[in-house]
Amino acid sequence: MIQVEHISYFYGNRQVLRDISFSAGPGDCVGILGNNGAGKSTLITCLARIRAPRSGLVRIDGRNVYAMGRLEAARTIAYVAQHNEMSQTTVYDAVLLGRKPHMKWGLTREDYALCDRMLEQTGMDKFRLRYIHELSGGEAQKVMLARAFVQEPRLLLLDEPTSSLDPRNQYEMMGLVRRMAREQGITVLVVIHDLNLALRCCNRFLLMQDGLVYRYGDENVITEESLETVYGIPAALVTLGDRKVAVVG
Repeated sequence: MIQVEHISYFYGNRQVLRDISFSAGPGDCVGILGNNGAGKSTLITCLARIRAPRSGLVRIDGRNVYAMGRLEAARTIAYVAQHNEMSQTTVYDAVLLGRKPHMKWGLTREDYALCDRMLEQTGMDKFRLRYIHELSGGEAQKVMLARAFVQEPRLLLLDEPTSSLDPRNQYEMMGLVRRMAREQGITVLVVIHDLNLALRCCNRFLLMQDGLVYRYGDENVITEESLETVYGIPAALVTLGDRKVAVVG
Protein backbone atom coordinates (compact mmCIF):
# COMPACT_ATOMS: atom_id res chain seq x y z
CA MET A 1 0.00 0.00 0.00
CA ILE A 2 1.28 3.44 -0.96
CA GLN A 3 -0.09 6.52 0.76
CA VAL A 4 0.80 9.95 -0.64
CA GLU A 5 -0.07 12.67 1.86
CA HIS A 6 -0.13 16.40 1.04
CA ILE A 7 2.91 16.52 -1.26
CA SER A 8 3.90 20.02 -2.40
CA TYR A 9 6.91 20.92 -4.53
CA PHE A 10 8.39 24.21 -5.73
CA TYR A 11 10.82 25.12 -8.54
CA GLY A 12 12.32 28.20 -6.94
CA ASN A 13 9.31 30.33 -6.03
CA ARG A 14 6.96 28.57 -8.47
CA GLN A 15 4.72 25.91 -6.96
CA VAL A 16 4.50 22.85 -9.21
CA LEU A 17 2.70 20.35 -6.97
CA ARG A 18 -0.11 21.48 -4.68
CA ASP A 19 -1.16 19.29 -1.76
CA ILE A 20 -1.17 15.97 -3.66
CA SER A 21 -2.83 13.12 -1.75
CA PHE A 22 -3.99 9.66 -2.84
CA SER A 23 -3.45 5.99 -2.03
CA ALA A 24 -3.11 2.77 -4.03
CA GLY A 25 -2.91 -0.87 -3.09
CA PRO A 26 -0.81 -3.88 -4.09
CA GLY A 27 -1.54 -4.90 -7.67
CA ASP A 28 -2.96 -1.51 -8.62
CA CYS A 29 -1.76 0.10 -11.85
CA VAL A 30 -2.37 3.85 -11.62
CA GLY A 31 -2.32 5.88 -14.83
CA ILE A 32 -1.20 9.47 -14.22
CA LEU A 33 -2.87 11.65 -16.85
CA GLY A 34 -2.79 15.32 -17.83
CA ASN A 35 -1.28 17.89 -20.14
CA ASN A 36 2.43 18.68 -20.28
CA GLY A 37 3.31 20.89 -17.33
CA ALA A 38 0.60 19.47 -15.07
CA GLY A 39 3.25 18.10 -12.68
CA LYS A 40 3.10 14.40 -13.59
CA SER A 41 6.84 13.72 -13.95
CA THR A 42 7.65 15.97 -11.00
CA LEU A 43 5.31 13.89 -8.85
CA ILE A 44 6.97 10.66 -9.99
CA THR A 45 10.46 11.97 -9.19
CA CYS A 46 9.30 13.13 -5.74
CA LEU A 47 7.97 9.63 -5.03
CA ALA A 48 11.26 8.17 -6.30
CA ARG A 49 13.23 10.45 -3.91
CA ILE A 50 15.01 12.09 -6.83
CA ARG A 51 13.44 15.38 -5.73
CA ALA A 52 12.58 16.31 -2.16
CA PRO A 53 9.12 17.87 -1.71
CA ARG A 54 8.83 20.98 0.41
CA SER A 55 6.09 19.34 2.44
CA GLY A 56 4.19 16.09 2.64
CA LEU A 57 4.85 12.44 3.25
CA VAL A 58 4.93 9.17 1.31
CA ARG A 59 4.40 5.84 3.05
CA ILE A 60 4.85 2.38 1.58
CA ASP A 61 3.42 -0.41 3.72
CA GLY A 62 3.37 2.11 6.57
CA ARG A 63 7.05 3.08 6.25
CA ASN A 64 8.09 6.67 5.59
CA VAL A 65 9.90 6.69 2.23
CA TYR A 66 11.91 9.79 3.09
CA ALA A 67 13.23 8.20 6.29
CA MET A 68 14.51 5.07 4.53
CA GLY A 69 18.20 4.41 4.03
CA ARG A 70 19.44 4.15 0.45
CA LEU A 71 19.53 0.35 0.45
CA GLU A 72 16.04 -0.02 1.90
CA ALA A 73 14.69 2.51 -0.59
CA ALA A 74 16.34 0.64 -3.49
CA ARG A 75 14.68 -2.58 -2.35
CA THR A 76 11.32 -0.84 -2.10
CA ILE A 77 11.11 1.55 -5.07
CA ALA A 78 12.06 1.07 -8.73
CA TYR A 79 12.03 3.98 -11.18
CA VAL A 80 12.18 3.85 -14.98
CA ALA A 81 12.82 7.21 -16.64
CA GLN A 82 12.08 8.15 -20.24
CA HIS A 83 15.80 8.03 -21.10
CA ASN A 84 18.65 5.97 -19.65
CA GLU A 85 22.38 6.62 -19.29
CA MET A 86 23.72 3.06 -19.59
CA SER A 87 24.90 3.03 -23.20
CA GLN A 88 28.21 1.22 -22.54
CA THR A 89 26.58 -1.67 -20.65
CA THR A 90 25.43 -4.98 -22.06
CA VAL A 91 21.75 -5.86 -21.82
CA TYR A 92 22.44 -8.75 -19.44
CA ASP A 93 24.63 -6.70 -17.10
CA ALA A 94 22.11 -3.85 -17.08
CA VAL A 95 19.33 -6.19 -15.99
CA LEU A 96 21.52 -7.86 -13.35
CA LEU A 97 22.12 -4.45 -11.79
CA GLY A 98 18.53 -4.61 -10.61
CA ARG A 99 19.61 -7.30 -8.13
CA LYS A 100 22.27 -5.09 -6.52
CA PRO A 101 20.08 -3.92 -3.60
CA HIS A 102 19.47 -7.59 -2.67
CA MET A 103 23.07 -8.80 -2.98
CA LYS A 104 25.04 -9.91 0.09
CA TRP A 105 28.27 -11.63 -0.96
CA GLY A 106 27.55 -11.93 -4.65
CA LEU A 107 25.01 -13.02 -7.22
CA THR A 108 23.16 -16.28 -6.63
CA ARG A 109 21.58 -18.83 -8.95
CA GLU A 110 18.22 -17.30 -8.09
CA ASP A 111 19.47 -13.87 -9.21
CA TYR A 112 20.59 -15.22 -12.58
CA ALA A 113 17.37 -17.22 -13.00
CA LEU A 114 15.24 -14.14 -12.31
CA CYS A 115 17.28 -12.13 -14.81
CA ASP A 116 16.89 -14.83 -17.47
CA ARG A 117 13.15 -15.03 -16.88
CA MET A 118 12.62 -11.29 -17.20
CA LEU A 119 14.69 -11.09 -20.38
CA GLU A 120 12.46 -13.79 -21.86
CA GLN A 121 9.24 -12.12 -20.74
CA THR A 122 10.27 -8.75 -22.19
CA GLY A 123 11.45 -10.35 -25.45
CA MET A 124 15.04 -9.17 -24.92
CA ASP A 125 16.70 -12.55 -24.37
CA LYS A 126 18.20 -12.62 -27.88
CA PHE A 127 19.89 -9.27 -27.20
CA ARG A 128 21.46 -10.25 -23.87
CA LEU A 129 25.06 -9.67 -25.03
CA ARG A 130 24.29 -6.57 -27.08
CA TYR A 131 25.36 -3.17 -25.79
CA ILE A 132 22.50 -0.84 -24.97
CA HIS A 133 23.76 1.87 -27.34
CA GLU A 134 23.27 -0.64 -30.17
CA LEU A 135 19.55 -1.00 -29.42
CA SER A 136 16.59 1.03 -30.58
CA GLY A 137 14.98 3.38 -28.08
CA GLY A 138 12.11 0.98 -27.55
CA GLU A 139 14.41 -2.00 -26.99
CA ALA A 140 16.47 -0.03 -24.47
CA GLN A 141 13.27 0.87 -22.62
CA LYS A 142 12.37 -2.82 -22.37
CA VAL A 143 15.77 -3.49 -20.80
CA MET A 144 15.16 -0.82 -18.16
CA LEU A 145 11.75 -2.31 -17.42
CA ALA A 146 13.27 -5.79 -17.04
CA ARG A 147 15.85 -4.35 -14.64
CA ALA A 148 13.07 -2.74 -12.59
CA PHE A 149 11.19 -6.02 -12.30
CA VAL A 150 14.23 -8.02 -11.14
CA GLN A 151 14.63 -5.38 -8.43
CA GLU A 152 11.40 -6.84 -6.95
CA PRO A 153 10.13 -3.50 -5.63
CA ARG A 154 6.95 -2.74 -3.73
CA LEU A 155 6.44 0.40 -5.83
CA LEU A 156 7.25 0.71 -9.53
CA LEU A 157 7.36 4.23 -11.02
CA LEU A 158 7.26 4.56 -14.81
CA ASP A 159 7.67 7.87 -16.66
CA GLU A 160 6.21 7.48 -20.17
CA PRO A 161 7.61 3.94 -20.57
CA THR A 162 5.98 3.34 -23.98
CA SER A 163 6.94 6.62 -25.68
CA SER A 164 9.57 4.88 -27.87
CA LEU A 165 7.49 1.80 -28.70
CA ASP A 166 5.26 1.03 -31.65
CA PRO A 167 1.57 0.30 -30.89
CA ARG A 168 2.00 -3.48 -30.74
CA ASN A 169 4.92 -3.25 -28.30
CA GLN A 170 3.11 -0.59 -26.27
CA TYR A 171 0.23 -2.94 -25.57
CA GLU A 172 2.50 -5.93 -24.98
CA MET A 173 4.70 -3.99 -22.55
CA MET A 174 1.83 -2.42 -20.61
CA GLY A 175 0.10 -5.80 -20.53
CA LEU A 176 3.26 -7.26 -18.98
CA VAL A 177 3.38 -4.43 -16.44
CA ARG A 178 -0.25 -5.05 -15.48
CA ARG A 179 0.25 -8.81 -15.15
CA MET A 180 3.44 -8.49 -13.10
CA ALA A 181 1.77 -5.96 -10.81
CA ARG A 182 -1.02 -8.41 -10.08
CA GLU A 183 1.18 -11.50 -9.71
CA GLN A 184 3.82 -9.85 -7.52
CA GLY A 185 1.56 -7.45 -5.63
CA ILE A 186 3.49 -4.42 -6.91
CA THR A 187 1.88 -0.99 -6.94
CA VAL A 188 2.57 0.68 -10.29
CA LEU A 189 2.32 4.40 -11.04
CA VAL A 190 2.76 5.25 -14.71
CA VAL A 191 2.85 8.63 -16.45
CA ILE A 192 1.14 7.99 -19.75
CA HIS A 193 -0.20 10.16 -22.58
CA ASP A 194 -2.13 7.52 -24.53
CA LEU A 195 -5.60 7.61 -22.96
CA ASN A 196 -6.77 4.40 -24.57
CA LEU A 197 -3.63 2.52 -23.57
CA ALA A 198 -4.24 3.74 -20.02
CA LEU A 199 -7.90 2.68 -20.14
CA ARG A 200 -6.91 -0.79 -21.31
CA CYS A 201 -4.04 -1.42 -18.90
CA CYS A 202 -4.68 0.64 -15.76
CA ASN A 203 -7.32 0.07 -13.10
CA ARG A 204 -6.98 3.44 -11.36
CA PHE A 205 -6.47 6.95 -12.72
CA LEU A 206 -4.94 10.15 -11.34
CA LEU A 207 -6.00 13.15 -13.42
CA MET A 208 -3.75 16.17 -12.82
CA GLN A 209 -4.28 19.81 -13.72
CA ASP A 210 -1.95 22.69 -12.80
CA GLY A 211 -0.20 20.70 -10.10
CA LEU A 212 -3.44 19.56 -8.45
CA VAL A 213 -5.32 16.28 -8.34
CA TYR A 214 -8.44 16.96 -10.39
CA ARG A 215 -9.88 13.45 -10.10
CA TYR A 216 -8.67 10.14 -8.67
CA GLY A 217 -10.34 6.76 -8.74
CA ASP A 218 -11.37 3.89 -10.98
CA GLU A 219 -12.53 4.06 -14.60
CA ASN A 220 -15.59 6.03 -13.54
CA VAL A 221 -13.48 9.19 -13.10
CA ILE A 222 -12.76 9.11 -16.85
CA THR A 223 -15.69 11.11 -18.19
CA GLU A 224 -16.12 13.50 -21.09
CA GLU A 225 -16.33 16.36 -18.60
CA SER A 226 -13.15 15.38 -16.75
CA LEU A 227 -11.18 14.89 -19.97
CA GLU A 228 -12.34 18.21 -21.41
CA THR A 229 -11.40 19.99 -18.19
CA VAL A 230 -7.97 18.37 -17.84
CA TYR A 231 -6.92 18.55 -21.50
CA GLY A 232 -8.76 21.72 -22.48
CA ILE A 233 -10.23 20.30 -25.69
CA PRO A 234 -13.47 18.46 -26.57
CA ALA A 235 -13.63 14.78 -25.69
CA ALA A 236 -16.00 11.91 -26.34
CA LEU A 237 -16.26 8.45 -24.82
CA VAL A 238 -17.65 5.47 -26.71
CA THR A 239 -17.92 1.78 -25.88
CA LEU A 240 -16.45 -0.82 -28.22
CA GLY A 241 -17.25 -4.32 -27.07
CA ASP A 242 -16.62 -4.17 -23.31
CA ARG A 243 -14.03 -1.37 -23.50
CA LYS A 244 -14.37 2.35 -23.03
CA VAL A 245 -12.60 4.31 -25.77
CA ALA A 246 -11.67 8.01 -25.58
CA VAL A 247 -11.68 10.33 -28.57
CA VAL A 248 -10.08 13.68 -27.79
CA GLY A 249 -9.94 16.71 -30.05
